Amino acid sequence: MNDLYISNREKIILEHLLNQKNGVTIKYLANRLNVSTRTIYREISSLESTLAQYQLRLQKEEDGYYIKGNSKFIEELQSEIYNASDELTTKKRQSLLMINLLMEPHEIKMESLAYDLKVSVGTIQQDLQAIEEIFKEYDIQIKRKKARGIKAKASESSLRLIVSGLIASELNEYNFFKLFDQNNLLQKKVMNKNKNPFLKVLDPAALEIVYKLVKQYEEFQFEEVNDTQLQSLILFITFSIKRIKENQLVALKEINKHTEELKVRERSESISRALLKEISAQYGLSHIPLEEVVFLALQIDGLNVPLRDEFSDDYDLQLSFQVRELIRSVSEEMQVQFYQDETLFKDLFAHISAAIQRNKAPMPEVNNPLLEKVHNEYKDLSLTIEEKLSKEFPNFEFQFNELLYVVIHFASAYERNSSAQLLNVLIICSSGMGTAKILESRLRKNIPEVTNVDVSRISQLHQLNYEKYDLILSTIFLQGFEEEYKVVTPLLMDDELKSIRTYVGQLLRKKVRELRDSEKGMPKKQEDHQSFQDLYAKIVSVKRLLELFDLKEIAYYKNLQETLYQICLGLPETVLEDPRVVAQKLEKRMNTAPIGIPNTGIGLFHCIHETIKEPSFSIVDLPQPFDIINMEQKKMKLNRILLLLAPDPMDASTQDMMGTISASIVESDANLHLFNNGSKEQIEHHLNQLFLEKMN
Repeated sequence: MNDLYISNREKIILEHLLNQKNGVTIKYLANRLNVSTRTIYREISSLESTLAQYQLRLQKEEDGYYIKGNSKFIEELQSEIYNASDELTTKKRQSLLMINLLMEPHEIKMESLAYDLKVSVGTIQQDLQAIEEIFKEYDIQIKRKKARGIKAKASESSLRLIVSGLIASELNEYNFFKLFDQNNLLQKKVMNKNKNPFLKVLDPAALEIVYKLVKQYEEFQFEEVNDTQLQSLILFITFSIKRIKENQLVALKEINKHTEELKVRERSESISRALLKEISAQYGLSHIPLEEVVFLALQIDGLNVPLRDEFSDDYDLQLSFQVRELIRSVSEEMQVQFYQDETLFKDLFAHISAAIQRNKAPMPEVNNPLLEKVHNEYKDLSLTIEEKLSKEFPNFEFQFNELLYVVIHFASAYERNSSAQLLNVLIICSSGMGTAKILESRLRKNIPEVTNVDVSRISQLHQLNYEKYDLILSTIFLQGFEEEYKVVTPLLMDDELKSIRTYVGQLLRKKVRELRDSEKGMPKKQEDHQSFQDLYAKIVSVKRLLELFDLKEIAYYKNLQETLYQICLGLPETVLEDPRVVAQKLEKRMNTAPIGIPNTGIGLFHCIHETIKEPSFSIVDLPQPFDIINMEQKKMKLNRILLLLAPDPMDASTQDMMGTISASIVESDANLHLFNNGSKEQIEHHLNQLFLEKMN
């Protein structure tokens, strides 16, 4: 195929057509290119002859234009577009200018920069004014020396983050991964043919080594990392080892700056150490300093690594509370029950945890048109989330892309929730349609989730398909009726409504789970190949935990340290071997991270230790409150201690059981009120319902 000669506007339109598989509308293209729809129609018409060269054609359907044809020819066109030579856009030129300045160790003259980028000195001066704002964010200074030129003064950490981030922003993921064959080797001919100037910054030998190693680790260490993150990591490591080879190293004080608020996770440091050890052996590096290991670990920490269990030593209880508060406040504002979607909590927890890590060493944002589209389509949701994020995370500034990824998680939950909220109810009534209408009216008024109600006489029951109904209500007892149903009075008394609300809540959560599982191509729970023995073991574990559950008041002790010891001392011998060791660990945990839940008198203490023999959950009321710091870093009065204990090591079933309790405590305002004020019988009933629902 000959070189592709098209205008920059045609190139952008083709890129949108190729990248958006669900079709592209004329209006969308006009908005993206900031031109009239008439101009887009004209460009579309001229593109048809270009597509014909590749045996492809444009097809218009209701939801927009598509490129139709053989996938091989579509890939060929995609490759040609990617490599098509065109005039640098302002954004690309400014990105290259930043890279040139950062990579040059000495002063460089304006004329030289203008020559390299094929523009005038005046344009370079304008570009410098634009990029100085970006440089300020990274504490980078532009030094000007008369007759000698200009120079960018940057720390090594900032330099690497900016350069690798700029390269990532200018590389399409599809075309990046196409540079490598099925054996993860760099295709030299494809690389040499590629005209993208940002790739020229990298050493091809280093790129191949890094790509191959990261792909080897991908299956086991980066299984939940998306393509954009994986590409960014590969580019960051590739550029970093080029700098290390040139003896341009990250300084200890830079590492301290990035890690002063958050510790690097051991797992991330372990992966970093192993990767750099392999790379140094293959790339010929004699020594990798510890600072380099930690700096790479910071980047790995910023990936969306698999979620830690809700009951583990390093689980961030404070973040868990903040995420649940975010979901609750957005639910109230949008009048949508997001808090019922446990998948939303887990996705948000993983994303926000990673976003906070990424913010310790941020890269420049990658331009993503899809994210802007999400913002426009869910404008009210986006604005609400932006407001609530700033309220729940006052000390953390979310970048625009990070904010929009949070919006995507909520939007996904909204679509799941909308589908799951459609409840069909059948009312079986023997005393006439008038009575049934009263029941229907009460039902719709008090339970808004009910969207469709059918009324049937007993004589019509044989004609009905019961599978379409989520809930069946009857005003009389139906002897021999095989479907699950509830007997109610026609006036639906308050206690009956309460029972139905509880059932509907359980039903909606189940529907959301099933919808989520079907989206992921997973079987439903009842279709899982879980053995009876596993289920029986879980039931026995839960039964034992509930038998051990207790709520009592302890005598007064002068300080919290002694109180914790006395609480541990009072636990059954079947639970604890060494009360003092566990009490010390509880105290240490409290001093490391806040355990007080805001707007309550609750302190949530948990401990995993080898001297704990079996799982235990207990609640202790204090005769006099102690002053502690809560998760909002404010003083509070501790009146009630919630104590979760588990053995180390802990099997998956125990971890799941303890995590369920831990998550339930802060799941909603109602649950917080229950655990803050409830009696032993009330909380015991809640725990029974919680585990019954989980096992259904």
